[in-house]
Amino acid sequence: MQIKNLHNAIIPKPTIYRYMKINNIQSITRKRTHRYSKIQHHKIPNLLKRNFNYLISNQKWSIDISYIFAQNGLMYLCAIKDMYDKSIIAYKISNLIDLKLVLDTVKIAIELVPYSQRKHLILHSDQGWHFTNWQYIKLLKENNITQSISAKGSCIDNVPIESFFSILKSECIYLKQNLQKNNIPEVVKNFIWYYNNERLQEKIQELAPMQFRKQVLANVSF
Repeated sequence: MQIKNLHNAIIPKPTIYRYMKINNIQSITRKRTHRYSKIQHHKIPNLLKRNFNYLISNQKWSIDISYIFAQNGLMYLCAIKDMYDKSIIAYKISNLIDLKLVLDTVKIAIELVPYSQRKHLILHSDQGWHFTNWQYIKLLKENNITQSISAKGSCIDNVPIESFFSILKSECIYLKQNLQKNNIPEVVKNFIWYYNNERLQEKIQELAPMQFRKQVLANVSF
């Protein structure tokens, strides 16, 4: 039977597939992405669980590592962000993505923020090997910092620090032409100062992170 008008014809999928097979027609398919298991290979819990509610600064910090590409290679940036006031607490840049990079970043944060201001601090990360290493765990325990880690394949809880890396790259790194590795430390330093002290954010009353942070901490008795 010949169909003259197909504009309003409704053809079931099995029929379409059958004629495609007869005429050796194959649709373009996308490769399935790998689904990561939610199984954790450690005993460190996820204390965040997408709960971004907080009352003051220094209750919840987020830590991670990101790549910064230059014309002649790449460097690694480890940074810690306060989830409440959005400020970058500490950061470190290195040629190596090693454990020392992470440990040094945490130590800088510990030195900058006295214990009286971070008594109930949770430091959240993903499951990167740096954050499940015994030396990292030991450092946090020695400084009374509670550790939290996302489930494998679940990156939602790491959004706070990932959003900063995205801002850094889109507003700074990607705009630099002929960026060289030896320029990266100064470029990152200048942007983080700008981000902390001058870049206004709607979620913190249209203030810069350090302005908001100082207001919050000024009204807290430790």
